[in-house]
Amino acid sequence: MQPVHDFEIRDIADIDLTGGTLIECFPSTSSLALIVANIILEAGGRPEHWNYDQIAVGDSSQLPSVCMVYFNRPKFPIRIYANTNADTKIALLASEIPQYAPITREIGRKIFNWAKRKEISRIVSIEGFMSEQAHSPQQLPMKIFGVGTTDSCRAILDSKQIPPLNHGVIKGLSAVLLNEGWFNKSEVIVLLGEVRQHYPEIRTAARIIEVLNQLVPSLSVGIEPILAQAEKIEQLALSMRGQATAAVDDEKQIGKPDKTYI
Repeated sequence: MQPVHDFEIRDIADIDLTGGTLIECFPSTSSLALIVANIILEAGGRPEHWNYDQIAVGDSSQLPSVCMVYFNRPKFPIRIYANTNADTKIALLASEIPQYAPITREIGRKIFNWAKRKEISRIVSIEGFMSEQAHSPQQLPMKIFGVGTTDSCRAILDSKQIPPLNHGVIKGLSAVLLNEGWFNKSEVIVLLGEVRQHYPEIRTAARIIEVLNQLVPSLSVGIEPILAQAEKIEQLALSMRGQATAAVDDEKQIGKPDKTYI
């Protein structure tokens, strides 16, 4: 049977993002990207006070039939937010569901093309990598690496003292965005954050936020408030992703009764 290629980004609101930045936070091997997304959104307080509104959602018949609920508000499992401040021009893609290999390339290309259509200047993708030092002492700082598609991207990373990834393999949505950016001579940066076993990912997420504040000065997310509510932010992200993953696993098993996860 031929795969169904019907992933689409459905616009909700028309926000001017010309010259802005899209921060892509679609989790893969860890929940790091989702935690980063939650930090950015939480920086504005509860949803009724958020500076970010949903402006688009991603949908496909190949995606699980799930609805995420935050603060009594239903959400598509893939959604794009944008800052309502006209001078900021930041878009944020967030999702809880695991990346599904058969349509990851299609999703990546559609996201890239959506960003081009919105005349977004740069995409910054967040990705985690498992540390080879699984039992590193907690006092050692988390490693952050950067990969850029263009000389200007690499120059920016160098100016911010973000170490380059000289050799390695990146997979998933971040890889698709890098490939599309390189092919189309567009600016795409992937930030790779170290994830350690049995160590809170919120610590790496805070480091990622520090780097994002440098790359996207208008973001201006405070670090101290993050650390003050670190456990709450991380537990919410892990819980929502765990429930979404369980729902996906259930849907793959034909004939298994549907469940609702709370």
